[in-house]
Amino acid sequence: MRNLPQVEGYLNAASVDLVFNFDFGELIIEVVNQTGETIFKTKIDAVTGGTLPIDTSGWESGEYILMIMDEQGGYLEGCFRID
Repeated sequence: MRNLPQVEGYLNAASVDLVFNFDFGELIIEVVNQTGETIFKTKIDAVTGGTLPIDTSGWESGEYILMIMDEQGGYLEGCFRID
């Protein structure tokens, strides 16, 4: 049996799609650009099999940081680039 990561992220042509493989409960999802400006922020109830598509179609080229935070202080961060 394969162990899945608890969160998977997929960069597509016009979106970043997050897939949750664990019941996290309430999470805050935030994306900041190279200057530290918040481009996207939302609060969701993340459950196993749940997804969150983030529309990036209007975003400028560059590097972004995606942050996932829970109420217990858990934190996950990843980077992606839009060309």
